[in-house]
Amino acid sequence: MTALVHLVGAGPGDPLLLTRRAARLLAEADVVVLDRRSLDAVAALAPAAAERCYVGRSADGAPWSTERIVDLLAERAAAGMHVVRLKGGDPFICSRGGEERLALVERGVACAVVPGVSAATAAPLAGGLTRGRTVTIVAGNDDPCYPDLDLARLADPSASLVILTGRARQGLFARTLVAAGSDPSTPAAVVHAATTPSQRTVATTLAELATCRLPPPATVVIGPAVAPEGGPVAHP
Repeated sequence: MTALVHLVGAGPGDPLLLTRRAARLLAEADVVVLDRRSLDAVAALAPAAAERCYVGRSADGAPWSTERIVDLLAERAAAGMHVVRLKGGDPFICSRGGEERLALVERGVACAVVPGVSAATAAPLAGGLTRGRTVTIVAGNDDPCYPDLDLARLADPSASLVILTGRARQGLFARTLVAAGSDPSTPAAVVHAATTPSQRTVATTLAELATCRLPPPATVVIGPAVAPEGGPVAHP
């Protein structure tokens, strides 16, 4: 039997926002590999006996490199286990899913990809924000998998900016955008744990964004998209 890993988009957090294929794969999983405890509600769709492996950047007190994660995935798949690799949101949008897939293929491990709902769209909607006509989505962290961003080029007053995994660099984004000409009063918002019962949305401005600290997972929205649209979407 060919070793196979399913790289599955876990969506923004609410298990009801999974694709039907993702839910079916989880129900059949022998092992679920996920980054953080915030995905536990999604991983709960797997059998109780299924192995859960946490491989987030701070799991077990030490960062997990892509190589180490792929070692784990390849080992479990080679043992004939049904492996589901859960990635928050969509596995290829501001995520290391693409790097993991390439590394698996290089090792001769087949990798099937299941798209998921990205927080880039779900968080603004769940937070009661509009999206506007022009939206730029960026990975806000300093993961070495991503090249350095030219933040100054993002200072466009007609466009909205959605920052994923950027909690630690909110201040840097704000300072750079203001220095590049963005109005300090530009509306901004931080949405924590979008689509889950713990969801919280805090509205602020670009000038005050650095002080708007919500725990992860958090999505930052800057620009015209930060306009009330009937309030936060109710959790079902």
